Amino acid sequence: MTVVPQSVWYAHSPAVAPLIVALHKGWLADGLSQQGIGFQSVSGHADPAIRRSYSDHHLNFQIRQGGNVPALWARSNGANTRLVGLTWTQEFQAIVTLPKTGIKTAKDLTGRRYAVPRFAPLGYQVLAPFAIRGLVNARAAEGLDIAGIELVDVHVGRDAAGQGETFGRFAPKRLAIYADESLALLRGEIDAFYVKGSEGIAAASFIGASVVSEFGFHPDINIRVNAGTPRPLTVDQAFIDARPDLVDLLVGEIASVGDWANENRAEAIAILARENNVGEHFANLALGDDLLTALGLTLEVGELRAFEAYKQFLLEWKFLDKDFPLDAWVAPQHLAAAQNFQKTKARP
Repeated sequence: MTVVPQSVWYAHSPAVAPLIVALHKGWLADGLSQQGIGFQSVSGHADPAIRRSYSDHHLNFQIRQGGNVPALWARSNGANTRLVGLTWTQEFQAIVTLPKTGIKTAKDLTGRRYAVPRFAPLGYQVLAPFAIRGLVNARAAEGLDIAGIELVDVHVGRDAAGQGETFGRFAPKRLAIYADESLALLRGEIDAFYVKGSEGIAAASFIGASVVSEFGFHPDINIRVNAGTPRPLTVDQAFIDARPDLVDLLVGEIASVGDWANENRAEAIAILARENNVGEHFANLALGDDLLTALGLTLEVGELRAFEAYKQFLLEWKFLDKDFPLDAWVAPQHLAAAQNFQKTKARP
């Protein structure tokens, strides 16, 4: 008997991801509605227990795409999920400082203070992996390790808990992720911090920061890999077992975004800029010319090996508690089906 779920859940972070574009275009909801199935947001739900499934993926019939730490953390903690695609978004990543520090290159960070944003509302560090991996990558690009750099904890999100100041009610929601680091830099408590994406460009611009090292478009994939790249697309095993056809449908729609975005750049950029609450100018700067790569899906062997090495980095830094075999996590059949879907699907 065919299982007909009442609805499918979707979850995503406010980031550059093909799932977000497919959502805004209505392709996913339309495909499900034709079979009498609804489509519900995890992150927008009123029940905090539902919202938590963004991170721990405890709901069945859920599809999720966003930063890789929540997806890896959920699987590390026993969530029965499968990896059905990776988006290797090439976007702006950099270490920034103020011109007055005199820091010009990643080599100059030796002996200086570097921010590690600490924020763990759901039991794992959300932002620290970005910062530490960014520092590792920036130094590796110059043939260096991170020895001799002082890592300074900067506790973020204090304003929402009434425990500090940040930018208070005047903070733009998406830029607030860099508010505390920006204040620490302006006060002279740190010398540099990590930023990424359109919101990172905007935040650095607002405080007059200068770039120490930029590596989001580095030719070496191991220098680019971070908590935001790649962005895993995951579903639960229960979803695959009950309705692999629906998983094929959703993955197929999402996999078609890259080609569509390359042909419709202005509209794609507008969608992503709204999602990140920044101007389209910043989104254009952050993403570069190739939206097919920025919004595509892949499971290439070399990219999986780079992702595996990054997983080991998270384990070494205690951002993940338990290891798991990456290859066994991958369910490649749905992306293979998506390639056939793309050959027959025309986009307006």
